[in-house]
Amino acid sequence: MPRENNFLLGYGAKLTKPVIVKSGGDIKNPPYDFGTARLRVKDMLEGSIKTFSDLPDQACPRDQVVAKLTLHPRYISKSDFPKQLLDSVGLRSIGSRPQIVKPERWGIEQHAETALSEELFVAGSRNAFQNWSKNIDRWSDRDSGNRQIIQIEKLEPYSASDKLRSVPDRSTEALFEVVLHNAGEPDYMLGMFEQYAHNIGANPIVERKRHVRGLTFIPVRALPKNAGNLARFSFVRVARGMPVIRPIPNILRMAGIPFRLPDKDVIAPNDVRVAIFDGGLPDNPDIRRWVDYHEPKGIGAANSNLCDHGLAVTGVLLFGPLDGTLPQPLCKVRHVRVLDNHSGDDLEYIDVLDRIITHINDGYEFINISVGPDISITDDEITAWTAEIDGRLAGGRIFAAVAAGNDGEKDTAAGLDRIQPPSDGVNVVCVGASDSQDSSWARATYSCKGPGRSPGLVKPDGVTFGGSQRQPFKLLGRNGTIYSSEGTSFASPYALRSAVSIRTQLGNQISTLAIRALMIHRASRGDNGFDDVGWGRFENDPNLLITCDDREALVVYEEELPIGRELRVSVPMPKEPLAGLVTITATLIIAPDVDPAFPGAYTRSGLEVFFRPHSGKHTIYNNGKVSKHPSTTSFFSDNNLYGASESTLREEACKWETCRKHSRTFRAVSLHEPCFDIKYHQRREGHPTEDDRPIRYAFVISLECKKIPDLYNKVVRSYANILVPLKPRLRIPITL
Repeated sequence: MPRENNFLLGYGAKLTKPVIVKSGGDIKNPPYDFGTARLRVKDMLEGSIKTFSDLPDQACPRDQVVAKLTLHPRYISKSDFPKQLLDSVGLRSIGSRPQIVKPERWGIEQHAETALSEELFVAGSRNAFQNWSKNIDRWSDRDSGNRQIIQIEKLEPYSASDKLRSVPDRSTEALFEVVLHNAGEPDYMLGMFEQYAHNIGANPIVERKRHVRGLTFIPVRALPKNAGNLARFSFVRVARGMPVIRPIPNILRMAGIPFRLPDKDVIAPNDVRVAIFDGGLPDNPDIRRWVDYHEPKGIGAANSNLCDHGLAVTGVLLFGPLDGTLPQPLCKVRHVRVLDNHSGDDLEYIDVLDRIITHINDGYEFINISVGPDISITDDEITAWTAEIDGRLAGGRIFAAVAAGNDGEKDTAAGLDRIQPPSDGVNVVCVGASDSQDSSWARATYSCKGPGRSPGLVKPDGVTFGGSQRQPFKLLGRNGTIYSSEGTSFASPYALRSAVSIRTQLGNQISTLAIRALMIHRASRGDNGFDDVGWGRFENDPNLLITCDDREALVVYEEELPIGRELRVSVPMPKEPLAGLVTITATLIIAPDVDPAFPGAYTRSGLEVFFRPHSGKHTIYNNGKVSKHPSTTSFFSDNNLYGASESTLREEACKWETCRKHSRTFRAVSLHEPCFDIKYHQRREGHPTEDDRPIRYAFVISLECKKIPDLYNKVVRSYANILVPLKPRLRIPITL
């Protein structure tokens, strides 16, 4: 079959070049004139100052308090960040969260009734707020900092009741997770909070605290009736009942179905480094030939049921769903046991996370996490699990498959069926479950759904077979017997197995970030919605992942994005003219650093992408001048990102998404030397930064034309000295 040797085309970076494209900003008609804005803010300040005066001094370190400053939805881009205003009144932004608002005025004729905006947490002394209130009457709109008050929709205190989440309904002492804004002084702020908490009868467990990028997570023992007092401390961001680890799926033995382990070593050389973080392994069956088993220092004794789960997850990565003869494993795997017989203890949430992050950067390229907190994500808060793991995965050197969770049948209106941490990370691959391996498939009903938060809106990233009642997932069990179950716990390592198959075959010809882009590029959504299956069902056939159809050419691009210039990426069109319709599919991925204290501005890096379909067509402006660069047309956009309306997305939301994929079909005659221009943006804590750092990207572009039966060969010939077929160093047997 010809496809067998139509290998992916690599070194696409040779088809790129930096360019300079000038752009101009629009002048906005403000929603409030300066005089009106000044009166509105003065009224808000007076109400806030009264509330601040009622706080006990111990709740206000150095007499500092925290207010919520909600920006008008038309002023939430990084260039609109009100830094000059905050500096002029002695305040600073220490965090933020997204918020749906209904503005009093819009300043434009056409608008939605409500829109997603940004709620800044601003800190300063009580005296700073009082001085602002005293002086604002004398403010003039000639000062650029003063003028930024037109961007304020609301200013109010951050009340204790607004900070409480999931307070345990009991009269006895409970364990809380308290999240502090540490304002760049983590040890000082923790010390002041500890003193305050002790004075109101609460007991912070300081030795288990963790500082993560502007936030401090600390467990606190307190009476639930005292939670409100605990939250009065100014720099508390949220106080909630301590989450627990989600229960593992039931694993049932399938009587009378034995298996025999293969008498072969792994297929891949020792350069493929894979780890599973799970519940441990039983002594039987003995899979030490392919598995390196590790128990972290200080972990408790193993639990039999958790070991069954660990064996099943590890078996999926080694062998896939069991069906007849077990195939030769792809590579050696390290199993790190992170669960013990203390399952259910109130500090287990912290213990398990500690074990994962201690080993996550031990040199692995691929990891699987099928355990996590038993909570659904929210749009306004980042958990310690996501903050810790996502930050360690910035840069894209690790392909992390994370199970989406199994609460997909819970209450949708309450958001209880959404994906679970840490699968909401922008630098992980969130894996949901499909109900079948057949051509007719859908999301398994138990599989948690999207959307994720923005940035990171498209979640799960994709799905793969996870088992269902009509088609159970057959798993490796104890004593040579096949077990069966269903769950995203098993879909996740199955998806990871596909990613590992790419590395096994291609070696280091492409990066793990490019493998992630390729997995998403090859995912097929069918008629399913984004919220159910994300980008689609992942491809499991190792041959199809590294080859192209005769009528298709797929090119992998990867390098660093230039700073201060755009990167022009040429689409590989053959020299011979094409006919009929041409479909271009593009998938672009980065793995940025993150700011967990700013969920709505979570990613520090973003991309704008412009598609120029025809090099000979330019824009003619009203003054008669012709554009220097070819005209653009829509390709990636907010509207084709999850199909979301503008009112449910932040302004410029698409710019800060880390993964973009879209297909568009063109008439062949409308394409001539088509290209994408990629513009790299940076921010820090929601506002512009001069800390310019390069970032790597992975871009996969495929070209398909059904009327050209040898399109692949035409592209290969046209770029014979530029693009290189990524020939596998070995092939995986078709029995996989």
